[in-house]
Amino acid sequence: MKKESISPKGIFEPMGWSHAVKVANTIYLAGMVGFDEQRNIVEGGFEAQTIKTFENIKLVLEAAGASLKDVVKITVYVTDMDNIIKFREIRARYFSPPMPASTGVEVSRLILPELLVEIEAIAVVN
Repeated sequence: MKKESISPKGIFEPMGWSHAVKVANTIYLAGMVGFDEQRNIVEGGFEAQTIKTFENIKLVLEAAGASLKDVVKITVYVTDMDNIIKFREIRARYFSPPMPASTGVEVSRLILPELLVEIEAIAVVN
């Protein structure tokens, strides 16, 4: 089975991992966060981080020959479940029916304490 590592330009550089791995027609995205290209956390709190995270997901999917329309599953990790309604509002801007399957998990901390959201995704391309 051939595996292709996807780590495109225009997004923060991965440190010892791939942003995504493509196997046949399935793309597995690592947990993405609201980092800019220089690995700085975007300012503006939960909403800004969530938007930047989805924009980073779009960049990785495009580099893999896919789009958000190909996403079949996301897992979102938030440090405060009180933000889940805002997350759902933002998610609705990026996806249209049929919506991907989605799991939400509250965690005590992400890789940096200032990070408020992390999203993993799986996409399938025809």
